[in-house]
Amino acid sequence: MNRNSMTYRWGSWILTGLIFAAACWFLSQWQFARADQVHKNNLLVAKNYDAVPVPIEALIKPTDSWNPDLEYRVVSVSGNYLPKTTLLVRNRPLDGNPGFLQLVCFKTDSGNYLWIERGWLASGAKKELPDSIPQVDGKSRKLVLHLRKGEKDNGLSAPIGQLSNINLLLAGKDLPVTKTYLQAYARLKTETPELSRGLALGKPELSEGNHLSYAFQWIIFGLMALGAVGWNISQDRRIRAGQPIRKLKILNRDKDAEIEDQILDEKD
Repeated sequence: MNRNSMTYRWGSWILTGLIFAAACWFLSQWQFARADQVHKNNLLVAKNYDAVPVPIEALIKPTDSWNPDLEYRVVSVSGNYLPKTTLLVRNRPLDGNPGFLQLVCFKTDSGNYLWIERGWLASGAKKELPDSIPQVDGKSRKLVLHLRKGEKDNGLSAPIGQLSNINLLLAGKDLPVTKTYLQAYARLKTETPELSRGLALGKPELSEGNHLSYAFQWIIFGLMALGAVGWNISQDRRIRAGQPIRKLKILNRDKDAEIEDQILDEKD
């Protein structure tokens, strides 16, 4: 083997190993960044979920853009439900059971409109509707709520009186745009006086996910690639020098294992 061909081969191995290791490094940093973002989001939700209620208009108005820092923030409103606006949001399973969310528009005392999620309803015998849908009235009430971001249009159709998701533009198409919260809806926490409602959804699970473990795995993969390049170059050099190649010992066998193998060999 001439030196030029050997240098070319080693160079290609090193270049490939470095490119792969660099890719692994960037992927690990991406996972670290995702882990950091998830951690920050979890801290925000935990802080907002148990915060002291403040009037909704002190934080966000109908014409404002959605602020991600308001996710699950506790707010209060006074006003009355609009019974004829009741909608059901389809395909909302809970603990493996099919069901719906009830969405009802609420008119605040300041004249704004806010969609309220009033709980989960199990699918009924006919599957297309709950067996019973809680009714609301137009009496004056004070609500304590968790703010949530509205959902983007998913392009799916739904029967009259239902939505395929919480698309507030579609839900509020007959309401005045400048007075309707189209960027956010609210999950009901408490209401005074109380009405019958669906099952209240609990605090979200704040899992950190597997991003950190994936990040460390990518780093290990990169180091393994560089180690493999070094090992192959070392073997190549031994072959060139006429020396026997090294065997890779994957497992260090202890004394007992060697004795067991010896006994089996004698039996044969």
